[in-house]
Amino acid sequence: MMGRKKEKELPLQSLPPKHKSRAEDNDYKESEANDDPAVQQLNISDESTEEVVIPHTNPLGQWGNQIQFVLSLVAASVGLGNIWRFPYLCQQHGGGVFLIPYTLMLFLEGIPMFYLEVAAGQRRQKGPIGVWKEKSPYMAGIGIGNCVVSFIIGLYYNVIITWCLFYFGNSFQAELPWAKCPVDNGTVVKECELSDSTTYFWHREALNASPSIEEPGVMNWKMTLCLFSTWVVCYLCLCRGIKSAGKVVYVVSIVPYVILTIFLVRGLMLPGASSGLAHILTPKWEKLGDPQVWLDAATQIFFSFGVAFGYLVAFASYSRHNNDCRRDVLLVSFTNYATSIFASVVIFCVLGFKAHTNFNDCLMRDRLVIADYWGSNISSVNDSVVFEMCNNPTDTNNTIVSVINGSSLNLECCQLTKLLDTSAQGTGLAFIVFTQAMLEFPAPPFWSVIFFLMLLTLGVGSQIAIIEGVITTLCHIKAIRLRREIITGIVCGLSFLICLIFVTQAGEYWVKVFDAYGGSLSLMIIAFFEAIALWIYGIDKFSKDIEAMGQKKPNLYWIITWRLAPFLMFAMFAASIVGQIIDPDKYSAWRADKGESVKVEYPVLARLVGSFLVIIVTIWVPVVALIHAISKRRRNLQNEDGAVPDDDSGHSSNEARRAARFPYWRRSDGDTLPNNKEMTDSAAPDLPPPWSAPNTAFEKQPGRQTTRGDAL
Repeated sequence: MMGRKKEKELPLQSLPPKHKSRAEDNDYKESEANDDPAVQQLNISDESTEEVVIPHTNPLGQWGNQIQFVLSLVAASVGLGNIWRFPYLCQQHGGGVFLIPYTLMLFLEGIPMFYLEVAAGQRRQKGPIGVWKEKSPYMAGIGIGNCVVSFIIGLYYNVIITWCLFYFGNSFQAELPWAKCPVDNGTVVKECELSDSTTYFWHREALNASPSIEEPGVMNWKMTLCLFSTWVVCYLCLCRGIKSAGKVVYVVSIVPYVILTIFLVRGLMLPGASSGLAHILTPKWEKLGDPQVWLDAATQIFFSFGVAFGYLVAFASYSRHNNDCRRDVLLVSFTNYATSIFASVVIFCVLGFKAHTNFNDCLMRDRLVIADYWGSNISSVNDSVVFEMCNNPTDTNNTIVSVINGSSLNLECCQLTKLLDTSAQGTGLAFIVFTQAMLEFPAPPFWSVIFFLMLLTLGVGSQIAIIEGVITTLCHIKAIRLRREIITGIVCGLSFLICLIFVTQAGEYWVKVFDAYGGSLSLMIIAFFEAIALWIYGIDKFSKDIEAMGQKKPNLYWIITWRLAPFLMFAMFAASIVGQIIDPDKYSAWRADKGESVKVEYPVLARLVGSFLVIIVTIWVPVVALIHAISKRRRNLQNEDGAVPDDDSGHSSNEARRAARFPYWRRSDGDTLPNNKEMTDSAAPDLPPPWSAPNTAFEKQPGRQTTRGDAL
């Protein structure tokens, strides 16, 4: 009876110890014969039409269940950028209009690259180095680049978590320490008086910021203790691999959504929330013609999805070989997309309330000025009077002046739209703007505690993924023969020592250097090489690999986007370089004497450090390619005397090597090697009968036990 062969997955528990260890070994590629004890145990006869497939498994373990895998991807991709970066981009780039380029880049760039890394990791059940080496030996350096860039990003990302931990600890007070300016000898501290209480607390109490990056100053011992605590937590979450990390993701992936929902309910009840929502959702169509809008949309998608970090490959390698990874990729992608919009609604409900409060305070100050001029009670001056007097001002030295009977009144004449336009991003949004807004809430400590708890869980979820990408890569290097606990301890300990530069008085400035160079330009270059590696390996071949995992063949959408990927990655990188040339990166230096931050260009030292970060990440790709080319050339020269050459694709020919070892070994395609002699049991006692090893395009035969293909 003709029909499609039914594949049955052979459980590892049913194999004898010898064969179980082979099935767990990623390099095990030999075919098993019908007379193998494991086959006889399953009562598979020669006439059987069923094919038994031994799945590859990651020797480092597997997820406890598929929910852990999905939640780990959600925790990794949904991070701090969804909270304090995406809302800012929406505000600056036309409100709802920004969703048009953002959605387009989601489908052209984000989802395809996400699927590429997850499918590749699940197929090979190896870390980044092993996966990209299988694509092409010349591209094995991509895996090293993934490891290095994740290590660099993990350094400064954990410092951000440290700042959140510091604020979280200071929130357990009856009166928040940033609620009022400190008083020294009966007078308000001048630095705080020139700015405000939340800005002062961030720059002076939390960071003790120096005036420039060239003045490191002293170490902040409070931040140093918090930094040590965060690295200890990171170690505890990762020391046992996915056994420990898999349990943590239940918390770090779910808690942020619970807290965001609480803030949404509270925010919608605040006065001014509707103004904030109207501001963020009102489209400004003219912004679509601005190239910067499209570049920011592409980069936000790129970094939000964690492309080129390496942890997507690492996490997928712990998944079941036949898992429907396409379903998981689409689920996580749209969850990430929806979370960004959800977070924007929450953020602008609160920012709308803050702007509404500041606007009313501004009106009150102008009413007092007018009432004082008139010599009347403030109740006699309503808002309409202020609006009327502000409609016909004269502008002198950027001060609104309203002229009445020859006298001038300095009125602020605040506008609600301008107050909404002056929102901050990143640390400014979390540690200054949002903390100030929560002071107006009832029971501010409670809201501060849950807000920074949300940031902590978001940060820890992403940090676990970032460092896991490093540890998984190191654990798969055969030369490193250390237990995972020791490798994790070394990585976390070394990271803590390097991070001490971030707890100096210039620490925040160095975080921005590492973010701008080590975490931006480097990732774009690595992603470009990943797309090129897929081209070298072959998109059609990769599609067949996906089919081999029991999934549908990628349709035209995936094929087209993968073919476009190198051009998109290169365009992003080129646009970023042009932007750097036209408008060099600057950092905001705190000036205590002015009570404000000023934009300053990076000094030569900072640019040299940034360039070094880019080089140390990307240099591995050409170096490894050169080493492989030289080694291949040397082997080929040596093989002129009769040794076995590599195949044409650059991959080492496993069959040729086995043929050199066993001269009478029969090839899997039916041909025999020298002398056309049949192999006997004594010829190759360590090879399972019928002495036919699968090559990269082996044919499945009925009644024979084979491994899942190792073509990736």
